[in-house]
Amino acid sequence: MKTTLLCLAIVFTAGLNAQATELTTIYRPASDFDDVIRAQSPTPTYEESIPYGTTPPPGGGYPPAGGGYTVPDGQPFDPNMGAGNLYGAPSPGPGYDPFLTPGAGGIVDPYAGSPMPGYTTGLNGPQPFRFGWSSSLTFGLIPKVRTYAQPGGADGGNFGVFETDVDLKYSTPLRSGWIFSAAPEFDYRGWNGPQFISLPGAGYRFGSDLALSTPANGLWSVQLGFTPALASDFGKSLSSHAWQFDARVVLFYRPSQTWMFAVGAAYWDRLGDYIIPYAGVVWTPNDLWEIRAMFPKSRVSRFLGNVGDKSVWLYGTFEYDIESFEVERTGIANRDQVEFQDYALMLGLRGEGACMSMFLEAGGVFRRRAYFGSGGGFDTKDGFMARFGFQF
Repeated sequence: MKTTLLCLAIVFTAGLNAQATELTTIYRPASDFDDVIRAQSPTPTYEESIPYGTTPPPGGGYPPAGGGYTVPDGQPFDPNMGAGNLYGAPSPGPGYDPFLTPGAGGIVDPYAGSPMPGYTTGLNGPQPFRFGWSSSLTFGLIPKVRTYAQPGGADGGNFGVFETDVDLKYSTPLRSGWIFSAAPEFDYRGWNGPQFISLPGAGYRFGSDLALSTPANGLWSVQLGFTPALASDFGKSLSSHAWQFDARVVLFYRPSQTWMFAVGAAYWDRLGDYIIPYAGVVWTPNDLWEIRAMFPKSRVSRFLGNVGDKSVWLYGTFEYDIESFEVERTGIANRDQVEFQDYALMLGLRGEGACMSMFLEAGGVFRRRAYFGSGGGFDTKDGFMARFGFQF
């Protein structure tokens, strides 16, 4: 009996060692232009050694089983938890973040998702990919402002918008080594006005963003994306104008921890067909600043400090956006289509913890224009815009 148990123990130990050699850490350059930025250093992975490797810390031996190591600057470091906080705040959560590990631990994740795909690295390097499910909920408000019918510039009345965006994303590694993600999306646009221009009261969009990405373990990586969607007011039966098929391809080059370059293009299927650049550069000069000079969305972030277990950031964004919906309009014989184009300049605060982040931002929306497939449209005066949301 003892001999049998001994043999089983040897086989089990060999199996663990064989698995340990196969563990890999996957890092990404990005998943979204507006993804989460973490104030803490990346969670240590199985590819990283403990602070002193196999050498006891100066002035003492190894800590007892389950105890923490001490990094050179004196902060506690537990290899079974998140990295010590660079700024002295408490660790954001006890033990493993269930969103960062597929199951009980093992491969750590690099694509914490947000609606718009693109680029993301934390201020302290690439962040773990969030395998499994993640979600986000965002609310936005554009108060009423005056509009001008086109062509001609006649008074179109006042126009305001209430926005709601919901995203549920699932990411998983494939046997090929690529990362696959699927993100069902729902967007609601409540239109208030204009009084003198025919427009329904709301538009709805149901879509799913599908993406394939290579792990960013080397200098180069790539992301491919395809987003089918259905956008309409659902006033009558749908036509082909309600369907939208977007696509993108982005190539990333990361020569160092402080610089990352991206070049690519996206196809946006709206009232018109648009090919826009998905390109730019990310510069992280230190642990306090991150500058993303990107198109169609740029962001500059500055770390402010910690409040409880949340790391707080001040950021500014500049964004170009196009939305389109199939609509039913009074006086138009067939189903029509409306397209909105605008630029937004926002200033916001973001707080991030272990499992949830929140943001509040406000600013201006300008050069907002609406075009109808049947002809004409209206221009909107520059105005105020505010958004609030959270990710978990």
